[in-house]
Amino acid sequence: MYSQEFDASEFGSDFDYLSAGTPEQFEPTQTQKVDEISGIERFWNLTGNLGEFGAYFSGGLAASLIIRGIPALIPAAVILVPGVGLGLAIFTASSKGSAQVRALLILISMGTALIAGNWDAWLAWIIVNSQMLIFSFALIVITIGFVAAQVWSKLSNAK
Repeated sequence: MYSQEFDASEFGSDFDYLSAGTPEQFEPTQTQKVDEISGIERFWNLTGNLGEFGAYFSGGLAASLIIRGIPALIPAAVILVPGVGLGLAIFTASSKGSAQVRALLILISMGTALIAGNWDAWLAWIIVNSQMLIFSFALIVITIGFVAAQVWSKLSNAK
């Protein structure tokens, strides 16, 4: 009785809500809106990235000069900084989007700051420890070669 009296066209719609099978049929569909970045927004993003790079670079340079002021910290910096850099590089490779850009900016700025502030100290440390570094490198190459030869012989005997 009521469905015959109801006319959907009175409300500007050709769809009859009373005879619809499921509510999902008459829910409006959401369209994806593409965010477009205007020229000024791109400019502010770029200057923000440059400002962040400058802040991290100056912080890294100040830290490297403090390390230079206390010579006992040079070996610790030479050993620990590559470890921190490797961790940041792994984080950069695993992150996506703006986090990756930010981590890459930090990695580049801190690396250049530490190398710029300590290049002669790094060079002196490598020259002083060159015999130990050469021996360690040779030992690593011999060990990896021995392990590779053992694995190769086991694999070729298994066939």
